[in-house]
Amino acid sequence: MTRHWKRGETILAGGAVVALAASAETAWSLRARFALELEGLSALERAGVALWDFRPLPTAVFAGAALAVLLAPAGARARGVLAVLAAAHAALAVVVLALAAWIAAAGDVGGPDALGFSYPPGERAVTLATQLVAWLPLAVLLAGVAVAATRPSNRLLPPGGAAEPAGRTARPLSEEMEALWAERLAFSPRRERARALLERIRALERSGDVERARELAEEMRRL
Repeated sequence: MTRHWKRGETILAGGAVVALAASAETAWSLRARFALELEGLSALERAGVALWDFRPLPTAVFAGAALAVLLAPAGARARGVLAVLAAAHAALAVVVLALAAWIAAAGDVGGPDALGFSYPPGERAVTLATQLVAWLPLAVLLAGVAVAATRPSNRLLPPGGAAEPAGRTARPLSEEMEALWAERLAFSPRRERARALLERIRALERSGDVERARELAEEMRRL
């Protein structure tokens, strides 16, 4: 049976594609910056020259795509990859900010007997200000995305969004889906797909894979 993509799956796929493309663009830009011939400078000075004015657009695109992936119904593996990429982008943001502050304070890199770079006060002020405005919010946002992606998703709670009150036993997911089947799906055009999903949810609950069962339950609710 051909499976039609639902809205959540489309958002997940689109967000993942854009996030990977933005990460690739960031990696390519970093490689191009560090490919410059900067003989005579220390590793820290090379990094300062390469990154102090590094632009944030690819990372900003990644942040938007990462939020889409985070809010879509995604499996644990997708969220794990997202956490790693978001943490890497957040670390880059922190490094760029630190180097921008250093170059703005120092004003020049290198010495009279070696390759050197000097930055006028106006350029340093504008670059530092724009880097702070761009990269600082991105660092905070991406760190939050990385942390959120490592936590169990609560997006797949039943409609209404509230968890069971304290002291009350949670209703088994398979029972909820059985009720949904009886009330709405048993006589719908997609009843065969719903029946297959219900059987898989039961099997996943018996095996203890609650996360995957919730993903299928969300798909079944959208039928």
